[in-house]
Amino acid sequence: MLKFGKKVSYRPIIISFSYSLLTLITAIYLQVARMYWPAIGFYLASLAIFSAILFGYYLPNLPNSFTYWESNPTSIRYNNMASYKHRILMMLFPYQNQLTIINKKDIQSITVTGNITHPEETAYPLDFSLIYAILTPLLSVLKNPITLKLTLKDGQTIALNVSRDFAYNNKKTIEKLNQFFDSLDNTQIKIINYPAHNVSFN
Repeated sequence: MLKFGKKVSYRPIIISFSYSLLTLITAIYLQVARMYWPAIGFYLASLAIFSAILFGYYLPNLPNSFTYWESNPTSIRYNNMASYKHRILMMLFPYQNQLTIINKKDIQSITVTGNITHPEETAYPLDFSLIYAILTPLLSVLKNPITLKLTLKDGQTIALNVSRDFAYNNKKTIEKLNQFFDSLDNTQIKIINYPAHNVSFN
């Protein structure tokens, strides 16, 4: 089985909580000191910071920060992030997420977007500060967005993202993509904007 991307985890909640922790601790200290009105203000500030990061940043950018799909000989399973409702459920209950299944026989064509043959270096140096923890996945995706746009026989279109994989290891990603395309029935599925199989970097 070929796997691409990264599954949704508790990372959005953990990062959001980390940013709101200082104001939360201050609120608790003020409450213990019986300074109730200032404590309420800091509690509200802590909640606002948590909500701003979780719902203001992660919710709209979840498809860029966390995108996962896998392929077996007969089907493709992927995270369906089409609606905000699905995204919220994924963030709150990441390990209960159910993947959507596509039968490969239902695919009419696949269009590859992005720079496949000459990808730019998109890896970023590891930095464990909170700001890099939040921004690095998104910056990697925006620098060289690469997706597989699936057009199904019923007219539905689905985008499968491989940008994150390219950001960390483009050679391995190319190998996996070659395996993925080789597993398809090329007489039935039209492949658009992808060079002959076995693309490599010399």
